[in-house]
Amino acid sequence: MANPRITIIGLGTTGVSLGLALMQSGSPLEIVGHDKEPTTGQDARKRNAVHRTEWNFYKACEGASMIVLAIPLGEVGATLDLLRDDLQPATMVLALNRVVDPVLQMLADKLPAHGNAVVGHPILNGVAGTLTPRADLFQKAVFCLAAGPATNPDALQLAADFVE
Repeated sequence: MANPRITIIGLGTTGVSLGLALMQSGSPLEIVGHDKEPTTGQDARKRNAVHRTEWNFYKACEGASMIVLAIPLGEVGATLDLLRDDLQPATMVLALNRVVDPVLQMLADKLPAHGNAVVGHPILNGVAGTLTPRADLFQKAVFCLAAGPATNPDALQLAADFVE
């Protein structure tokens, strides 16, 4: 049986730091990355933040057990529109964003029947200056997790376990 696949959409500081942490965790996962900027994806691969990158959004998400959206708020709606028709019911969607309520509303509007979607807001502690991708960026972070009324409780637990 293949290892569970986590796809990280958005390979900026948050996405790369998450990928680095997952790669160092020793968990038997396949980490796939996608970014709309090909050079950003190549940089993430060179940093060993992902096992592979896919330039094609749909190929990146295909077969994923979890899709992590590490993208700016302004890109969330359009990304959810892309996901909507091909998203498997069991696939977990974890949208990382510092503004929770608008993302929760987008999840409800764009994926109304999908019960496995959660928003996470990492609050970094003890980090000063310019952020750069690093595996320990989230080590002392507090994660606020939020779910809509239609969210499956198991999805919220999975998100909590993932964050831990």
